[in-house]
Amino acid sequence: MSNGAGPGTQDKPEFGYTRKDIILIGGGLIGFGFAMYYGLQAGGVDPLVAGNYVQLFVFLGICLGYISTYFIRVANKDMTYVKQLKDYENAVMAKRLEEMPETEKERLAAEVAAERAAAEERKTRAQDVLEDQG
Repeated sequence: MSNGAGPGTQDKPEFGYTRKDIILIGGGLIGFGFAMYYGLQAGGVDPLVAGNYVQLFVFLGICLGYISTYFIRVANKDMTYVKQLKDYENAVMAKRLEEMPETEKERLAAEVAAERAAAEERKTRAQDVLEDQG
């Protein structure tokens, strides 16, 4: 009997996180370098100068590309430390909830329901005000 948790049900990793992806990226960069080198030569550039241009362009492209992914991860707060901190906070909150007496859980649930009702009331009033103005 299968519980549906077999190897076929795993999430596929994002592009760039498997060996196959790394080999494809590396091969693509090498192919791009060769194409640019021979393209520059076909355009009349000296082979030594073409090699320098290709080296500079590919190296700067790789560096700037990698640095940009770092800044994007920082901006999105997708860093390892932030993820670990969120996981830790969630684990602490789950443990606290698990250890909380049933009466305290009921009180918190009632408090959350009251806050949701108050937020919904504020939202309704704001929409009424906007409709009156419009």
